[in-house]
Amino acid sequence: MNLLRIVLIVTVLLVSGSPIEAGSIQGEVKFTGSLLGPRKIKVTKDQDYCGEAIPDETYLVNSIGGLKNAVVFLEQAPANAVPARKERILNNSGCRFVPRVLTMIKGEKLIVKNSDLKLHIVHAYLDKRTVFNLSLPFRGHTIEITRKIDKAGILQVNCDTHAWMRGYIHVFDHPFFAVSDEQGSFTILDVPPGRYSLRAWHEGAGIQSKEVIVTDKGEFKIDFEFKNSNRTF
Repeated sequence: MNLLRIVLIVTVLLVSGSPIEAGSIQGEVKFTGSLLGPRKIKVTKDQDYCGEAIPDETYLVNSIGGLKNAVVFLEQAPANAVPARKERILNNSGCRFVPRVLTMIKGEKLIVKNSDLKLHIVHAYLDKRTVFNLSLPFRGHTIEITRKIDKAGILQVNCDTHAWMRGYIHVFDHPFFAVSDEQGSFTILDVPPGRYSLRAWHEGAGIQSKEVIVTDKGEFKIDFEFKNSNRTF
C-alpha cells in the first residue's frame, strides 16, 4: 500500500468521525427491589378512547430482574467526539408517550407526533422551565421542535390534557449513551480508550455512578443494580 493511499484512508476516517481506536461498554441494569406487581393508572379523561386504565410503565422489569428504560451514559465525553446525527420522534400513541424515555444529541432533529384521535398538549420542562408546549389536535399532526432543544439535560414531558402521561427526553452534547432494553441490556459503542465516570439513570430508581476503564478495541463489561427508589431529583 503506497503512502498516498494510506493518507487517503486516514483522511476519510477522520472526516467521517469513525474512531480509529475505540472500545465498547456493555452490561445490564438490574432491579432487585420489591414491587407491588403490575400496577395500573386510572384514566381520568377520554375513557372512550384511552380506556379505563393504562399500565404504569415506571418500572418495566422482566422475569430475571432486567430493568428497561435506564439511561446509561458517560458523565464527561472524550474530546473531539463526532456524533452521527439522527432523526428522533416522540410519539403520542395509545394515550402514552412512545418511547417513554427518549435520548438524543443536542442539535439532532426532534419531531413530536400525534398518532391518537384525541388532542394532546405536550409540555416539556427542564428544571421547571418550559422548553416547549405544543398542541397536537388530530391524528397525524407533527411538529418539529429541534431549535427549542438548546441545552443538555433531562426534560420531563407531560400532557396537559391527560395528567397520567409522562415521558423523559435526555439531551446530551456527546454520543456516548444508551437506553437499556427489555432485558436490561445496554451497549455504548466506539468509546475512545480512557478512564470515565459511567452513570445509570432511572426515573423511579434514581442514579448511580461507576468508574470504567476502556481499552483500545476492548469490551468493558459492567452491571448496575438498583434495589429500591433512591431518586434525588
